[in-house]
Amino acid sequence: MTSVDEMAEMVTLGNLVNMVQLNDQQDVIRWKWTGDGKYTAKSAYQAQLVGLYCTFDCKSIWRAKVEGKHRFFGEEWWSSSLHGQGKKMKQNIAAMLIYTAWNIWRERNRRVFDGSAAMPTRVVALMA
Repeated sequence: MTSVDEMAEMVTLGNLVNMVQLNDQQDVIRWKWTGDGKYTAKSAYQAQLVGLYCTFDCKSIWRAKVEGKHRFFGEEWWSSSLHGQGKKMKQNIAAMLIYTAWNIWRERNRRVFDGSAAMPTRVVALMA
C-alpha cells in the first residue's frame, strides 16, 4: 500500500469481511432469470438480450426438431436464413442449419483432436 486512500480501502474491506456471518446452512444457487430459480439454456440466451433491441427470431431455435446438443447457431446466418419463411418452413430450415453447423464442427474437431478426416461426401451425407 502506497497511499492513504489504499489504506482506507483496506480498512473498509476488513470491516466488511468481519461483518459476514457464516452458518451451517447448505448453499443455494438460484437462477434469477427464471421464475422457479432453475437454469435453462433458453433463459441464459434470453438473459443475454435483456435491455437490447433484437429482431432475431429466437423462438424458432427452440422449436427446431433436433437434439439439445445441436442447438447452437450464428445469429446472422440464422436470421437471414429464416427471414420471411412460414412456421413449418422455419422449423425445417432451422433443423438443417443446426445439423449442418454441428457436423462441420464435429469434422473440424475430428481433424484437430483425432488427427483423422472424413471425406467431404461423408460429412455432407451426415447432414442429410
